[in-house]
Amino acid sequence: MKKSLLFAFALSIALFSCGGKTEEIHEENSMEHASGDASAASTSAVASSAATSAIIDSYLAVKDALVGDNAQEAASKSQALVASLKSFDISSTEAEDLEELERLQVEAIAFAEKLASEDIASQRESFQALSVTLKDFLKIAGTDRTLYHQYCPMYKGNTGGMWLSANEDIKNPLFGSSMLTCGRVEETIALK
Repeated sequence: MKKSLLFAFALSIALFSCGGKTEEIHEENSMEHASGDASAASTSAVASSAATSAIIDSYLAVKDALVGDNAQEAASKSQALVASLKSFDISSTEAEDLEELERLQVEAIAFAEKLASEDIASQRESFQALSVTLKDFLKIAGTDRTLYHQYCPMYKGNTGGMWLSANEDIKNPLFGSSMLTCGRVEETIALK
């Protein structure tokens, strides 16, 4: 188990540092400025779980700081995110795939720790990678609220990037004020 955790951690570091894609391009060179209308988005039903509340709350606090172009606040808020991820007790969940959940937890912690940098471009890159991992984590562990997987096709040289939000309105943390409403809702993650 420890070897697989070490391997997963090393692999996530290698992929992140090499600039590997964390999500496929959904549309080439398209830009959509929308209010986040989720009516066309797919829906995934996940288990209800209060155990992830602290993780979601601290993740959303970092997102809001990045939306506001505040690198210092994002770095400060990332400490609570790291702590909540580390304190999440996998053995207390009713999730079926505990090994995958553990791998995702380790990967999420690694990305969240990189948010401590006060370089906003680095924070946004780490946040986007964390978002992909956290979405998968929450689909297994469950959530205490409906979340919206939002996607901006213009991020990182038009390779695209995603994040999670508690509401449909687009407030883009990957660009902040320079492209605040660029994006669309790709998926609604709803409670069963």
